[in-house]
Amino acid sequence: MSAQDKVILITGTSTGFGRLAVETLARRGHTVYATMRNTGGKNKAHAEAIGELAKSENLKIKVVELDVTDEGSIARAVKTVADDAGRIDVLVNNAGIASLGPVEAFDQSQAERIFATNFFGPFNLSRAVLPYMRAQKTGLLVHVSSGLGRLLIPGFGVYAASKYALEAISETLRLELAGTGVDSVTVEPGAFETPLLGSFVTPANQDIASEYGEVNVTPEKFGASVAEYFSSNESGSPQDVADAIVELIEAAAGSRPTRTPVGADVEPVRRLNEHSNAAQRDLLNGFGFAPFAELVS
Repeated sequence: MSAQDKVILITGTSTGFGRLAVETLARRGHTVYATMRNTGGKNKAHAEAIGELAKSENLKIKVVELDVTDEGSIARAVKTVADDAGRIDVLVNNAGIASLGPVEAFDQSQAERIFATNFFGPFNLSRAVLPYMRAQKTGLLVHVSSGLGRLLIPGFGVYAASKYALEAISETLRLELAGTGVDSVTVEPGAFETPLLGSFVTPANQDIASEYGEVNVTPEKFGASVAEYFSSNESGSPQDVADAIVELIEAAAGSRPTRTPVGADVEPVRRLNEHSNAAQRDLLNGFGFAPFAELVS
């Protein structure tokens, strides 16, 4: 296996960033395990299309069943990859769901569903692959977050909370894994036209939501505002996010930044990251963790 030929497990590969990352990485010679749930049902067509692409272009892609909200499914998928390839070099935690509406109008079960996918899925997958990576003394965790994992707009409170939590785990892992040969990084996409925009979880209590008036940002209202934004701004392509993931994977160990914002609308996120990194370094230095401060970049 060459330095460039890595074994990569990616979640949420039926569409969007995940699908593009699978295709881009495989075309660069990597071995990619494209995971998704319901490969024999809802996502059967997507799974078959990936299989056909691999065959037609002679790409090293294998589709694996994986439900990131099911710990048993996670354990089976990770074991399948490790047994088949003999190693796991990279985990890309990409699977996610979005929510839209006033925080008060969501019920706990909805919040739990969002966190199960956006936070506990990556949390449990990272825990599942780390024993392999630490034994290899090399590895990379890539967590696909969002610009809304750093900044906020009304209507995205529950979604943003799950991404804030993901960012905290990603950065903490980066520090805790220092010296093991394993790295942890975060990708922060801005607004892109992907299927995620058309599949929002909306509040269970629409009566409460309606009482918020203009603050109640419905999928229809948000869709209209996004369409207007895309028509008047250079928003970039979802491929930009896939390319950022590829660049991080192929970068030399020790050279990867803590966070990588991607998109035409992420300049505020970049500015916040700069201030946050400086404050984080000050905190680590102040508490006697100076060697770790060098990891915050």
